[in-house]
Amino acid sequence: MDPDDSATTDPRTHADHDHGHIDCVLAAGDISDLPELRAWCASLPRHNYGQIFIEVFTPFQIQPLDTPHHVGVTWLCREERRPSTRPGIGVPRGQTLADAVDAWLSEWIRADPHSWHFMLWMGARSSSVMRSFWRRVEAEVDQLWSGEMSR
Repeated sequence: MDPDDSATTDPRTHADHDHGHIDCVLAAGDISDLPELRAWCASLPRHNYGQIFIEVFTPFQIQPLDTPHHVGVTWLCREERRPSTRPGIGVPRGQTLADAVDAWLSEWIRADPHSWHFMLWMGARSSSVMRSFWRRVEAEVDQLWSGEMSR
């Protein structure tokens, strides 16, 4: 484990503006993040819109999640992506989640980065795939926002 990762198993939140001016939200986590995701969703203004991605191993892990009306929830089941009779074989933990978040960022943020006021909630940090992915996203978002600040 990278020494910098020892304190990064908890979800992080990044926002380009204060909470009062956030419109669009993106959250990504796994089943272990559900308590924190529930609390985060409860704190969101009801006018927010966006997407939540949650990676689980099996559909049996899917649970109701109360969100603002225009915030969608997509459950990503690794078992359905590449079935396996043995646990731990198939899609690496975090890969499906990273792929979904990357596609969403490309569609919504990267295409027009200066048109959005968004908040990013980053979970699933116990996955090495996601820790690496979040480091890349944090660097990219910091660069986008520092460019916005200097404009």
